[in-house]
Amino acid sequence: AYMETDDSAFSETTLIAVPDPDDPDVLIPVEIGDSLNLDDDTTWFINGTYFVADHWAVELYHMNSADLEADYDTYAISSEFDFRSSDSLGDFETSVTSLFVDWYPVCVESWVQPYIGVGVNYTDIEQDWLRPVFVQDVVNANGRVVDRVDRGLVNFGSSWGWTAQVGIDIEFGRDANWLFNASAMYVDAEPEIEVGVDDVVLSNGIVIDTIRYKDDLEFDSWIFNLGVGYKFSF
Repeated sequence: AYMETDDSAFSETTLIAVPDPDDPDVLIPVEIGDSLNLDDDTTWFINGTYFVADHWAVELYHMNSADLEADYDTYAISSEFDFRSSDSLGDFETSVTSLFVDWYPVCVESWVQPYIGVGVNYTDIEQDWLRPVFVQDVVNANGRVVDRVDRGLVNFGSSWGWTAQVGIDIEFGRDANWLFNASAMYVDAEPEIEVGVDDVVLSNGIVIDTIRYKDDLEFDSWIFNLGVGYKFSF
């Protein structure tokens, strides 16, 4: 299974006022923004299909642990400065489980079976693979780094949404039980994202106080599948 996500899954901007380092009684308007960019990945999947009638079936599908690489970009802009940074969150595991109702339009005797399906999906992002952002070095009087402090974290939730697919089963011969499967799925998912930033000190001395974002992540994805299956008769 190959999972292709939106390149820019999340972006947020806000306007805050911070004290001017040269004149603490004066407030400077600063635009704070961030975005999350996701890569693609290939992983394995498993599914099972049960025919409830000649042309209708229910299908349970699971794609496991796609390691999606994420880059987290931030910026702070005012009339006095333009500060930008980019941090890699590394890989985090994403799994998708879907339940489909599939329709097979051709006769059941055909060894080539195209189908379409619609259903519901559950998208889960593994929390353990996330890394902190805004890591700040603690430097002593000699200029040596003695500690590292996490000034911010990114937290994800899970999501229920709808999904749809088109696919085809091709048997290895008219009377064969083995078959080849190919399908393309669209997954609509909006897991919650929460971004926290605590007292980030910019290079010019300006301190940005605690900021919290909570929004839905635009995690709409395409999943392309190639597999080999076996047909059972009961």
